Amino acid sequence: MVSFYPDRIVSVRVANIIEEGKLGGPQVRICAIATALVGLVDTTVIMPKENSETFQQRCDTCGVAYITMPITRVTKDWRVAVRYVFFSLFEVLHLAWVLKKNRFDLVHVSGGSWQFKGVLAAKLAGKKVLWHLNDTSMPRFIRRLFSTLSPLADAIIYASVRSQNYYKPLVNCNKQDFLIPAPVDTDKFNPSREYSGEEQLIQRWQGKLVIGTVANINPVKGLETLIHAAALTSEKNFNVQFVVIGSIYPTQQQYYNSLISLCEQLHIKNIEFVGSRSDVRPLLKRFDLYVCSSNAESSPISVWESMSMAKPIISTDVGDVTLYVKDGVNGFIVNIGDSEALAERMGHLIAEESLRKDFGSRSRDVAVQELELSRCAERHLEAYNAVFEQ
Repeated sequence: MVSFYPDRIVSVRVANIIEEGKLGGPQVRICAIATALVGLVDTTVIMPKENSETFQQRCDTCGVAYITMPITRVTKDWRVAVRYVFFSLFEVLHLAWVLKKNRFDLVHVSGGSWQFKGVLAAKLAGKKVLWHLNDTSMPRFIRRLFSTLSPLADAIIYASVRSQNYYKPLVNCNKQDFLIPAPVDTDKFNPSREYSGEEQLIQRWQGKLVIGTVANINPVKGLETLIHAAALTSEKNFNVQFVVIGSIYPTQQQYYNSLISLCEQLHIKNIEFVGSRSDVRPLLKRFDLYVCSSNAESSPISVWESMSMAKPIISTDVGDVTLYVKDGVNGFIVNIGDSEALAERMGHLIAEESLRKDFGSRSRDVAVQELELSRCAERHLEAYNAVFEQ
């Protein structure tokens, strides 16, 4: 582990609680910030036992301490939903006991507005709490519940301007807040470095222009838009390979099957779903172009990582992407669901290698200047200190 603040001693103990165990953007951010603040902030992640094996492995790799607990999450699966209703009170009380026992100074509740248990447990344990909001779309009952419970937070972190605009009107009191995007370690994600692994896949794509995305298989990622755009691009006989990196969880198997059926209906044979990767860098380096087709995001860390790897970006207009991807400067922005515009922009970059290189170089510059891990870690440190000293 390497701290960006090696000369400073630990002054605050933070419990970072997340109710979703699957590895995604928030979990990646938690590990990155915890590692960056080693020597100053002593972070322990508290996560569910269920579905968190990959997240646990990432914590082990990063040297981040963690505790697993029985924490059920909000879900459409009725069996899990029943457990959520019947066991939530016990889980909150158990969590409060853990917070007291470990004598944490403050609690960082990650994962979004629907993650209430950490907030309630922190207050029961007499701990100060930071509530981290990293989405821009929630059902009405979640928004109402968040508004009701928002006074319990001592401060709020917004992951993007759009999250701030979405949630700030719902905050039912004056709260200190912080705007902190998801970080990227631009040294770790560096196009000048060599990355081992994935040789067989990369060899299979030899001679092809590779267009990729990193997205767990989920309807919010808008992969239908990418597939339709791929079909339009294929009509022009470009020698292109499309690649989707991301987990296919059992709860999304039906959706994944629908994507495969759509590919078959459109006679697309150049899209490959390669599953999850513990290290996406070898494949990111091979990508010639990165596409984000999401229907909703806040601060998409996969886009920032691709920018750090000097990739030209084409993205839907989601989250704060337009703050860092300037249309016609280091990438292109299209409307959500607009597969025709996405295909047209892809065709433009496929045909112009020099433009891809120019866009990629500028993307790298933006990532280093605006999204670097040390910069975002410093902002977290300011937030922790501000709440700790209240």
